[in-house]
Amino acid sequence: MEKNEKIKESELKSKSPTFQIVIIGIITAGSSIFGFYEFSLFNTYIEHILNLEYIYISIMVVVSAIMGLIFNIVFGILSDNTRTKYGRRRPYLLFGILAGIAMYLYAFSPNFLWCFILDAIIIGVVSNAFYAGSYVLIPDLVGMERRGRANGIVQIFSLVGSMLPTALVLYVNEFYSTQSVEGTIITREGYILSLAFGALAIIIVAILGFLLIREKPVSELPPRKKFLVDLKDTFQYKELKKHKHFFRIIVALTVFNIGTRIILPFIWNYFFSLSLTTLGLILLFGISLPVSIIIMYVLGKIVDKYGRKKFLAPLILISSIGFFIIPFFSPDTIITFIIYVIAFTLILIALMGLAVPLNTWRHDLLPEHERGKYTGIQNIMDTISQIPGAIIGGLIADAFGIQWIFIVVPIFLIGSIPFFMTVRETLSKNVIEEK
Repeated sequence: MEKNEKIKESELKSKSPTFQIVIIGIITAGSSIFGFYEFSLFNTYIEHILNLEYIYISIMVVVSAIMGLIFNIVFGILSDNTRTKYGRRRPYLLFGILAGIAMYLYAFSPNFLWCFILDAIIIGVVSNAFYAGSYVLIPDLVGMERRGRANGIVQIFSLVGSMLPTALVLYVNEFYSTQSVEGTIITREGYILSLAFGALAIIIVAILGFLLIREKPVSELPPRKKFLVDLKDTFQYKELKKHKHFFRIIVALTVFNIGTRIILPFIWNYFFSLSLTTLGLILLFGISLPVSIIIMYVLGKIVDKYGRKKFLAPLILISSIGFFIIPFFSPDTIITFIIYVIAFTLILIALMGLAVPLNTWRHDLLPEHERGKYTGIQNIMDTISQIPGAIIGGLIADAFGIQWIFIVVPIFLIGSIPFFMTVRETLSKNVIEEK
């Protein structure tokens, strides 16, 4: 019975228009712009404007992560059981408007307390409502046989969404920065300009997503459950056992994400510490980003043809090389700059390219009518990974220098491989053979 339901679901979703994938991509691009500033410039603001130590960044990242842990599953369960004429996910996209307002106000924060309230508390709540409405749109609207390509396209939008604020950072680096013995310092005016752009991006995509996404009619959805009943059922052993492969993949993702979370909160602190010229930054991103886009597009086609699992371990091993290179090279000569670009491209593949097979695999394993809840559970594990990641990164940066955080990352990336190998392949052999 379960197999027939999956086939029926796949046939239904295979008719979903490409337009919906593009809209999901635009939503993802907007949330990437927003996330870029929240996870980077929010942190450099504490160093550049408030002149505080790295450990303050770690504190705010950890508390933000805890808020995400709580509210992502809360809004995930609520969205699964929302039944309105506007759909069950779409209403939660509108919380992006509140997140955008809070981001803009952050640029005027006079002290760490204001930063903490705006980011860890307010954005910690409303952004997770937005994410609860957007994270499950691909598995809701796209059939299993096309999810790899859909994730490839959406991940390209995500990378483009990261390129746009990167370009603005280059502009700000040139015209709204000063030099000190510690490297480049962005001025408050630079933060106001940058965070206004991030705020506007998520507000626009929140409205567009609400207007243009088309969900299943309420009549095709199962009866709604009460929140506390649904929450209680989530953690029963019988329920956990039924979805054991989903829990295996989130354990693997947790190990993997500890590695990525070691560097993500500090990545722009690191770039500013290099004191690269604007031309140097343009060359670095101008070469590595297009190569990464091509790789993500190809990966989307590969995982739909050969499965989600087959090439994952080699990709992790190859991309890990970039992290080992970074601490030992400074891009001051042409040769070292070329080596640096190669290393950074490999790092981008690890941080964003691998999301194509990993997200596709995870989407396949989400229970059809409880995707919001189980995405919330996955977010709990993702949040757990942020806590040790941020702490390890902050302690290493303060003790040995920020460049040495890169060397620790591959320990967790490579360490995740045995866990991924225990998860079943979700793309059936029949589908693979037909392709």
